[in-house]
Amino acid sequence: MVRDMACEWMTAAEAADRLGVTVRTLYAYASRGVLTARPVRGGGGRRSEYERAQVEALAHRTAKRERAGQVEIRVETAVTDLKPAGALAFRGYPIEDLLDRSFEDVAELLWTAELPDGPVFWPSANRREATRVLAALPSAAGVLDRMCAVASVLGMMDPARHELGPDAVAGVGRRLIPAMASAISAHPDPRPASGPVAAVLADRLAREDSLPSAPVDLALCLLADHELAASTFASRIAATVGADPYAVVGIGIQAMRAVDHGGTARDVHRMLRRVAEEGLSVVASADRRAGELPGFGHPVYTDCDPRAPHLLAALERVHAGSDRQDLVRSVLESATRRGLPAPNIDFALGAMAWLHRWPEESSTGLVVVARTAGWLAHAAEACERPSRLRPRAVYIGPRRRR
Repeated sequence: MVRDMACEWMTAAEAADRLGVTVRTLYAYASRGVLTARPVRGGGGRRSEYERAQVEALAHRTAKRERAGQVEIRVETAVTDLKPAGALAFRGYPIEDLLDRSFEDVAELLWTAELPDGPVFWPSANRREATRVLAALPSAAGVLDRMCAVASVLGMMDPARHELGPDAVAGVGRRLIPAMASAISAHPDPRPASGPVAAVLADRLAREDSLPSAPVDLALCLLADHELAASTFASRIAATVGADPYAVVGIGIQAMRAVDHGGTARDVHRMLRRVAEEGLSVVASADRRAGELPGFGHPVYTDCDPRAPHLLAALERVHAGSDRQDLVRSVLESATRRGLPAPNIDFALGAMAWLHRWPEESSTGLVVVARTAGWLAHAAEACERPSRLRPRAVYIGPRRRR
């Protein structure tokens, strides 16, 4: 094939390799006008080439953004193994091998490095204290306010709160997480919650007939940890300087508030509501206006968020044949036709909240309950394997003044 020397072109494989993305993501760039592609005849199938100058310019912009806005800090951990190519494992167990386990099982795995042999039952005494805490809060308290208050008050009541060994930290998790689950609803239930965490969450959020708690349990398992997300890193740093486990959780919650973790799931919830009211044109207009839809693609994974397909499949099993599930499927199909990246866990969370008719903030609360297991696992590891983390600054202010 004779190449146009005035404007050199690259194969899809070459362009994807240069940008560090998958060929599927490359196709999405082309469909949205980020890159120019031209069809190539021959070779027994459809192929495209990409303008080299555009690919190089995009690679340069991406590298510049990464240099300017990202600081990479590497921390040794035995808790979670995340591979950007699309793999996630807890303590050596791929998440695909944990799909039939309960959230309590996965939390125990994160804390003890071993899966329980039998059923796990966590104490429920602190749920009564949580009910009293929630009753004293103002009506304007959001889900993060409620959960932070529960963690803070229960910490004050624990005379052993400053014990930082792995067993002590795991004990805090077993007592604290069920109490935090009671705070998921803005309308406190005077009845002390009982049963597994997923069942408590489903019961507290139910607006109509009760729904199976299996999708909630699965979501908690998938969200229990995600390596060094911002909230986890903040919690881990706090643990290295001696913060007690309750404070570690409080710091994780506040960091989650700062980065608006759960905001994308909330946006997905709102988008699905609009699609139900206005039709699939909402998907097309949102894509044209913002360049992307909420809940698609992931900044860490180069191809597919490995958590999303499992939760979406579970929701399909529970809601198959319902109008709402048909609408979710239509949105996913429309996004695929538009060449968008694969849906991420935030899309699945937002879809679950919408399918179950939960409040918008419920997704954020569910993430906090799940991620508390990971925060405490990292806190215990940080205390057991302390390291001096002292970042240095690069001074960019004026030179010495007189």
